[in-house]
Amino acid sequence: MTDLATERVNVRAPKTAELVANQIRRRIVLGHLHDGDALPSENVLMGEFAVSRPTLREAYRILESEGLITVRRGARGGARVQEPSPDVVARYAGVVLQHRNVTVADVLDARVIVEAPAARALASRRDRVSIAKQLQEKLDSMDDDEASSFHEFNDLVVRLAGNQTLVLVTTMLEHISQAAALSYKRRPHPDDDARLARKAHRTRQSLIDLIRAGDADRAEELWRRHLVEAGNVLAASAGETVVDLFGD
Repeated sequence: MTDLATERVNVRAPKTAELVANQIRRRIVLGHLHDGDALPSENVLMGEFAVSRPTLREAYRILESEGLITVRRGARGGARVQEPSPDVVARYAGVVLQHRNVTVADVLDARVIVEAPAARALASRRDRVSIAKQLQEKLDSMDDDEASSFHEFNDLVVRLAGNQTLVLVTTMLEHISQAAALSYKRRPHPDDDARLARKAHRTRQSLIDLIRAGDADRAEELWRRHLVEAGNVLAASAGETVVDLFGD
């Protein structure tokens, strides 16, 4: 048995700048600081945390990289709070997937696994009629020629399910999926876009009808089938790996 008392354990102590960043981050996450709020001046924060200006600015750089603050230089500059955004997570996750050479098909398969059950959840809700109305309003306002419109509808399906963890994961998947859709529009492909758009519109209308009727089984099956078919189209033309989407 290993004697932990005698074993040499390498544990890196956090740098002072990381500790300062942790304190400011905590205030933002707990809502003590709000979107658009100005942080106290550098002199005030240097005094509060008993750190040097270079250390404080290193803490700022950490928080900037996380999308939690923006820093403007100059006489009228300073640091302002940005609320945590799922878009930041999506961009960083995209970078990780690119680095791992993950295929576009892999991401789109994950989207099916995560998003299809949201249709079931909506059809099972007591307020499903109100949910169907919101989806109908979104569908009626959509431009079927715009790839972004499809993703706005998909995003609404997930957001209405009310699970914030699911929303966060889906934001990342839709970020890459939308990039695949834009790549699809840029590349040569069979001239059947109008037919695909009409089919997608009919599918969304059927989903709304099934949610309104409370048919959870058919709603999930329909949405799953649609996501698989749409994913196959995108994966076939978007390039082999995620990095292909962002490499231009």
